[in-house]
Amino acid sequence: MKSRFLLLAMFAFPVFAIAQQEYSSFTSTGRGGATTFVTDYQALGINPAGVGMANPYGKKMTMGFTEFTFSLHSQALTKQELRSTIGSYVKGENQQTFTQQQKIDAAREFTDAGFAVNVDFGSFGFSFCDPKIGGFAFRVNDRFQWYSKLGKEASELLFLGFNANYFDSLVYNNGMGNTVIANNPNMSQDSINNVVLGFTNTPKMISQLLDGTVMNMSWTREYNLSYGRKVFGNDSTFALYGGVGVKLYQGLAYMDVNASNGQLYAFSSISPAFNIDYGTAAQSNPSSVTQTGKIPKPVGMGYGFDFGVNLLIKGKLKIGAAMSNMGSITWDGNVYTMKDTLVFDTDNPGAENYNIIGQFNDMGGDSGLFKWDGVSEKKVSLPTTYRFGASMKLGKVAELGFDVIIPGNDEAGNFRKPIIGMGGDITPIRWVRFSAGFMTGGNYDFMIPLGVTFIAQDGRWEGGIASRDVVTFFTQNGPTISFSTGFMRFRF
Repeated sequence: MKSRFLLLAMFAFPVFAIAQQEYSSFTSTGRGGATTFVTDYQALGINPAGVGMANPYGKKMTMGFTEFTFSLHSQALTKQELRSTIGSYVKGENQQTFTQQQKIDAAREFTDAGFAVNVDFGSFGFSFCDPKIGGFAFRVNDRFQWYSKLGKEASELLFLGFNANYFDSLVYNNGMGNTVIANNPNMSQDSINNVVLGFTNTPKMISQLLDGTVMNMSWTREYNLSYGRKVFGNDSTFALYGGVGVKLYQGLAYMDVNASNGQLYAFSSISPAFNIDYGTAAQSNPSSVTQTGKIPKPVGMGYGFDFGVNLLIKGKLKIGAAMSNMGSITWDGNVYTMKDTLVFDTDNPGAENYNIIGQFNDMGGDSGLFKWDGVSEKKVSLPTTYRFGASMKLGKVAELGFDVIIPGNDEAGNFRKPIIGMGGDITPIRWVRFSAGFMTGGNYDFMIPLGVTFIAQDGRWEGGIASRDVVTFFTQNGPTISFSTGFMRFRF
């Protein structure tokens, strides 16, 4: 894998995406709730019933471009370490190489520590809503998501390579030739530089070495067409809105590795643009594809459906529920499953920086730890979620509410645990709206989102910025770096 390509894809790629809490809706990122707040095309993927609800400005058409949301959370790194890592890759700078002690520290810190990345990019959205016929909306959205948690031995293998405790012996070049010496965790850097290979006299299966390890990655491009309308009732007393969405998915990357209690499940299908080394397994893989052009080639295709409802009571109280991402993707390009084989040796010196995603390519190929088998295709379910929320308007300047989002399966791209969020909006003057809230669960610790949206010409234009967690500005440990923005949102 080209590590820089992957890191830039995660941290700064304007054609990529994910964040199933509020997707790329910058107007919702700062409040901690979305199920009953969103309308027009921003309701797609969240609650399609919102497509049929009029916006507060009385405009029928809404259009938006380049809405972007990003967040990264690490239980192992400090805020400064995260910023330094991201900044170096965005600027194209080489990161400082780890010392041996830094490798030892990193192996310890990443053991059983979650690392999550969510990126969501809405390149285009359009909606039309009329009280008589309901609302139609279309949106193109890219999503990228990574979650990993490494077991003890997996973390040592990643960061220490042949110097990990698992390898009891080393092939050492003393200047006169190669000799075998015992592995020593206190070796100097000069001695480590002379190591040719590390091997073990008591080999284990990969499933044993990876025990307690989870690695999930998903990158999909979604084309969503939704319809919503009032089913019955009157907004001033009691009304029921319903909506449905149909989605076409292009799959760009998928990986799911899970090792627990001696059992190993590992599957991947990744665009050839990532240039992953699968070794000789690629020669006999019936689903092998090659890259043509600069745009990453899709390696999967699928369909999904969303359903949602909103109750509107006395024009102020909204109660909503939705089921999202019901369906599947068939991955039929570069499809591989991992072999559970004995691990005898490695010539890998270990990770040189915190780019834990980019380092995994060094553990593949014919000389790496991971061994792959090519297969023709694999069908996997979409990361289904169930949502429930409610909100209440307080006069003309505020709306408060809460959200509960429950993962419907454990597919790559889904949350590890339910999300609970609460918060709202306040519009002290008609050209600015502030959002704030509280969230906990998902792939993150608790967060305090905050956002501001600017409004011009009675809702004809909106733009703003938000963060999923302002706590990160005041603490160093367990930070969430988050940013959401959009400045090309128009109503007619």
